[in-house]
Amino acid sequence: MSRPVEVPATLTVFGAAPTRATLTLVPLSPGRRLARALGGLAACWGAAAVAVFIPVAHFLLVPALTIAGLVWAVLRYRERQRLVRVHGVCPRCGRAQDFIPGGTMAQQPAVDCPGCFNRLLVTTGDTGSVA
Repeated sequence: MSRPVEVPATLTVFGAAPTRATLTLVPLSPGRRLARALGGLAACWGAAAVAVFIPVAHFLLVPALTIAGLVWAVLRYRERQRLVRVHGVCPRCGRAQDFIPGGTMAQQPAVDCPGCFNRLLVTTGDTGSVA
């Protein structure tokens, strides 16, 4: 596994001043990306194989899980780095904490503050670009 990289970032929420945060990213090697993609494909196709035995529902579940497996595999293979940790201060409640990241690095990541239950957007750099 590659060494984690820490990147400075900003946490923002509507109606409060942005605060600083640190993202911990793990770069994924091509082999690791392929393993993750095949794991996602196997999970969906395994569920599709089980869904064959469900009367009537298998007409929708099997094709949907087959296509979802392919889409999920492509998305996981294209992910070059994985966001594993966000540490910072919530702009709304002011608590310093580790946040559980959600979303992918291709889209703007967001975290939920367990203290004030607000959805915080994570941006990197001075220009406000997405990580």
